[in-house]
Formats: sequence, structure tokens, C-alpha cells
Amino acid sequence: MQSQTENTSEQAAVDLAKIKVARRAGDWLGVFDAAETAIRAGRGGEEMHYNQALALANIGDIERASFLFDTCRLADNADTHKRALGARLLKDQGRTKEAYASYRALYDKTHDPYHGINAASLALLSDQCDDAREVATSILALPNIAAPSDYYSAATKAEALVILGDAKGAAAAIALATSLPDSGPGPQSGTLRQLSRVAPAAGIAPHDCCALLDMLRPPACFHYAGHMFAPEPTEEARISHAIHEALNDHKAGYAFGSLAAGADILVAEAVLERGGELHIVLPCAWSDFVAQSVRPAGEEWVTRAEACKARVADNRIIFASTIEYVSDPEIFAYGSAVAMGLARLKAQQLAAHCFQIAIWDGKPGGRVGTGSDIALWRARGGNTEVINSGAIDRGFARPEGAEEQSLPRRNAAILFTDYAGFSQLAESRYPVFDGEIMGRVAAVVDRHGSRVLGRNTWGDALFAVLDNAIAGAEFALDLQHELKDFDPAALGLEEGRGGMRIALHYGSVYEAADRVTGMANFLGNEIARAARIEPITPPGDVYVTEPFAAMIALHAHERFRCRYVGKVDLAKKYGAFPMYRLTPAAPGGASDA
Repeated sequence: MQSQTENTSEQAAVDLAKIKVARRAGDWLGVFDAAETAIRAGRGGEEMHYNQALALANIGDIERASFLFDTCRLADNADTHKRALGARLLKDQGRTKEAYASYRALYDKTHDPYHGINAASLALLSDQCDDAREVATSILALPNIAAPSDYYSAATKAEALVILGDAKGAAAAIALATSLPDSGPGPQSGTLRQLSRVAPAAGIAPHDCCALLDMLRPPACFHYAGHMFAPEPTEEARISHAIHEALNDHKAGYAFGSLAAGADILVAEAVLERGGELHIVLPCAWSDFVAQSVRPAGEEWVTRAEACKARVADNRIIFASTIEYVSDPEIFAYGSAVAMGLARLKAQQLAAHCFQIAIWDGKPGGRVGTGSDIALWRARGGNTEVINSGAIDRGFARPEGAEEQSLPRRNAAILFTDYAGFSQLAESRYPVFDGEIMGRVAAVVDRHGSRVLGRNTWGDALFAVLDNAIAGAEFALDLQHELKDFDPAALGLEEGRGGMRIALHYGSVYEAADRVTGMANFLGNEIARAARIEPITPPGDVYVTEPFAAMIALHAHERFRCRYVGKVDLAKKYGAFPMYRLTPAAPGGASDA
């Protein structure tokens, strides 16, 4: 019988293996989640905290990565690669000269090419060109760099040659790097980001820069859409062939869309056949989706949809909403929009291209459907690869409508807040809370005017519904800023005990008038989901759901960032869901995801 120690050691090895696979794939959210699972199970340690901090750095959350680096004392780690994360974070904060000094000290002590190449690049970026060339030359003389046998050694050689102005030699080194067994989207996207800064600074000609970066570009991400149609082998074969050609042309690897009969399933089957990464994004409960969007076109499609779903990992089956279908076609447009946003989030994480594939007859259609999906994607600056749907049979019987609803529905941003420490207030402090906290809340509500579709308060809580995700993000960050400088000591609370928790979700809700107060009101399961987020949000932060993050990526990625927090257990045993922290974008709107 194995001892507890042996079992723990074996499980820790499994944890690290999962993290290694996720890092190679560029799945930094997966790295974070795997490390978090190990930490919660008591298998944490410096290795897991390091991987979490590294994951946060790679998705652009430098603030949290730095906090974790400091609180876990990684600067004191015996492993210089773990210590070097501190220099990486200095670089990401724009403190280039400090980062150079840190990496240079590590290189002078260890002669490790990883530290050396970072020192050389940072010397170049801080106009210390002689130092940059000196270090790059010394790195190229190291035996494992001169004749590299792994990805990082070959990529280091390429970067050193770039610093020395040798684009041709760098291209040969990149070609070798990307052919080696340990290459993958994760390491390639890291090198791509680095060279995108270093190559122009080294004086590499623009066309040579583009060629080098294209060699490293990870597989493209894409959203897919198309018409439902009855089985028809000849047309299916033609469309499938065109799908494969499009995926080849775009070097596509990451797909986001649903599994409706016809076009969706053909794309999903093609992605799986090619070994790509399929993300199934569903607008409602699976059984209702099948009843509305799969079975009507033929039972054969149900079998094929189930087969696709069975081949996809659970964490890649994403429900934009888990509600049942309630005669609201707009929910399908909502699901498509979430899939579009998730495709763009993935592309941001990998520094990959992003596009759309649509099997389409060229007709605009109505508010819901392929035509409207294409219009939305293009309106947000996206490129669509259109495949002619041809002579498909769309004349199948549609399902009978569900019972007509007595209340209208709409998609909206849903916000809940409360104030940590409110239940501990002394009686004499309630007037202060009313004037200082709720007075500021009221001022924010007034500033956002008609975009606030409904609002209510009770005690310290605010419930508000806003007309779209951008309005929700603006409102939440305005509220966060309004309360940022308030000192909880004025309420008699100890330092760190007070602060507003702000939570946001985006989804489909019923719109009504409250029968008791007469005020505008909103109802539905998505309201309940939003309400479960606020209690687990840290005071002072704004937490948002994955559908909300997707809508921001689609509509306003240049203005806001959604930083991954992890899969969080929501209040009242509602379940674990991926959560993000909302922040303003970096100055100038540059992508730093």
C-alpha cells in the first residue's frame, strides 16, 4: 500500500505535467487553474505559486502577478529562473533599465542564456546598444546556443541574431525552433511578443520583421457561423472541402461556435479531424438547444452533434446561458456574440490572428442568424471568410413555438454591489454611510442617466441593470473610482475591513414593472447568477463573468481589460465559474493581454 507521501508526490507530478502541457499550448488560464487546484489540495509550494504568477504575467495582469511574486517571496528562491520573474515584471511595468540591471546581474553570475538574452534585449530597448551587442555575442558562443537542440535555445539564438542585425540568420534559427518537439503556441507567442519589440529597435527592416513574426504566429482563432440545413451528402462534401481549405489558408487552430445542424457541425467536425481546439459555445440548456437548432433538420444531425460534443473536454463546452429556451430567438444572437468575444479573448492571449468563417447564402436575413452574425463581426472590424452555402435544403419543419411569454425580454448588463463591513457598523455610523457611500452611489447613477434601465437598493446593496456591456463597464469603474479614496475609518471600520464589492454579468432577462414599487424591474436566472458573484468579490474590485468579458472583448477591447481570476465557487453553492477582474485598458489602448 502506498504511503500518503507517495500519493502526494505522484499527484504533484501529475499537476506539473498538466501545467507543462498547458504552458506549451499557451493555455495560461489552464496553467492558473491547474496550479490553483493543486494549492487548494495542499500541494502548493513555490512551484505552483510561481506558475500562477507566470500565468498572470502572460495574460497581462502585472499587478496581481507582482503581488503574488512578493507575497510568496519568490525573489528569495534558489532557482534563478523563478527569481528572474521579478525582472520580467519590472520589464512589463516599463521599468526597462531596472529590469536590465536585474537580468544582467543574473547573467554575469550564472551565464544562463535565458537571463542573458533578456539582458541583451533590455539593453537594446534602453539605448545601451554596445552592452546589447556584447551580451548577444557572448550568448551565441555558448555551446547549447551555437547548436541548439530545444525550442528555447533555438529561439534565444534567433533573438541574439536579431539584436546583431542578422535577419537571415534569425529566420533560420526560428525555422529550427518551430520544428523542434518542445515547440508550441505558448513558447512561440512569447517569442513573438519579444521580437515584435526587439526587431524594430535593432533596425531590422519592416518587411523582414513581419516575416520573422509570421514564422512564430500561433494558429489563428476563429468564430464560425452558418445556415442550418437537412443532410445532403453532395453539398456537405463540397462545403466540408471549402472549410478545410479556409482553415489551411488561415492556419487556423482554435474554433468558437455552436453545434447547430448543418454548417456548425461541418465546421466542428473539420476542426476535430484536424486536431484543432474546438470550443462549443451554447446559448441555452443543451436539450433545448438540440430541440430548437439540431433535431428539426434531421435526426442524423443529433447523432453527429452528440459525437462532436463527446470529443470536446468539459472546460471547452461553454454555456453563454444555462436557461431553457423561452421563445426568445435573440438568445441565439447572444450566444453567437459570446462566441465571437471568446475567440477574440483567445487571440489576445496568444497574439494570434482572429477571423470568422461563415457558410452563407449572401442574404442579410433578420436580427438573428448568419447574416446578422456576419454584420456584427464586420462592424467590429473583423474579417469574414464566406463559403457559399449553395443548394442546401433549408425547407425542414421548424419546431412549434413555446408558450408565448407575458413579459418582454432583452439582453443587458446586470450589476450588484454591497459594502464589506456594513453589518458591523455602530448605530451612530449609519447616517455617515448614507451620506458618504450611498450619496456617492447616487451621484454615479445620476451621471449615467438613461443607460441605467433599472435600479434598486436595500441596506448597503445596489442592484442596477444597464443597456449594454460597455455601459455596465463604464458604470462599474466610475463607481469604483468614486469610492476609491473613501477611508473606511470614517465608518468606524478597521483598515482593510471596508470597501465596495462590485459584480457584473451580461445576459438575457425579463423586463417588467415591479408590482409593489412600480419601478422598472428585471427578472430571471441571469439575475440570480449575477447576485451570486458579488459576495465572493474582493472589496474594491470589479468581478465580471466570462460572458461579460466576451462582450467587452468583442465591443470595447481597446478601452477595457478583463483579467482572469480563476474558476471561483459562487455564493450559496451556485457552482464554480470562470471569473475575470475588470480594469481600464493601458494608456493608448495598447493590447497587453
